[in-house]
Amino acid sequence: MIRLPLIQEISLDRVDLDSHPLKIGPIRDVAALQESLAAVGLLSLPRVKSLAKDRWQVVTGWKRLKAAARLGWVSVPAIILGPETPEAQLLLLYLHDNAFTRTFNPLEQVLLASRLVEHWSRETLVAKGLPLLGLPPAPAHLERLLAAARLEPSWQELLARERLALPAAARLAAWDPADRRAALLFLANLPLSQSKQEEFLEGIEILARREGAARAAILGKKELQEGLWDAALNPPERAESVRRRLKALVAPRFQAAKKAFAAGLDRLGLRRHPRVRLKEPPAFEGPDFELSLRFRDSRELRQLLKDLVCLANLPEFETLIDG
Repeated sequence: MIRLPLIQEISLDRVDLDSHPLKIGPIRDVAALQESLAAVGLLSLPRVKSLAKDRWQVVTGWKRLKAAARLGWVSVPAIILGPETPEAQLLLLYLHDNAFTRTFNPLEQVLLASRLVEHWSRETLVAKGLPLLGLPPAPAHLERLLAAARLEPSWQELLARERLALPAAARLAAWDPADRRAALLFLANLPLSQSKQEEFLEGIEILARREGAARAAILGKKELQEGLWDAALNPPERAESVRRRLKALVAPRFQAAKKAFAAGLDRLGLRRHPRVRLKEPPAFEGPDFELSLRFRDSRELRQLLKDLVCLANLPEFETLIDG
């Protein structure tokens, strides 16, 4: 016999709406849901777990209950779960209730994975849990989630706002707390994409190993601090300034060569030439330069080739190419 769920009218003043043991991440605004409830009523029943003294603990539908309370409703129908319901079942209900109606933000993915792993094997969590969280079923994703769960609240807030990428969060979890505190000033104030966050952290790690110093000491270098706090620049410009400065510290000879090559192109009128582009060898390590031309017809091509022959005979061009 199929056991039907127990549905009961519950008083909203007996539900603890100020805290939600399964609510993951920051609380979102419920204004839109409030309008929906006022227009068409409660379309999906929340689930609550019974506690002592006729109190109720929210399992699913927290926003629905919150919106109903703001509308002044006294009671609502709800599906009742017994006090013996295990946390694994509560988490599964919460996960399924949200998985197909919205996207979990990175912090929700992290915190849910860290709680589910207490009840499921890693293999089960990878195969069944990660797809419900909106992630590919790969063990590497699970390890990143579990690593990020160890981060401090300030980092978790960045995850919730999608200002911190999960790979960068997992990398930071392996740093000492003092190093993370120093890095927070950069990642909280500079708009960096996922790839640029990883590039930034990798650069700091390279310098720390090379100099035998703490990562916090590298982050405190004058060059990086000046880029971070340059009041004359907007946030994207400060981000690029810090990236350039870090690259110069990590690979000074490469950056010097790149700067000298760009200056040479400027002197020859090639850096912003509309039809000719001269590109250096990758990382200045190979023998081959790359030259590309754009032309509309044979006449323009002949003229470009003539100009290039003249250019190639200039001492400045020979210095640029042959060093």
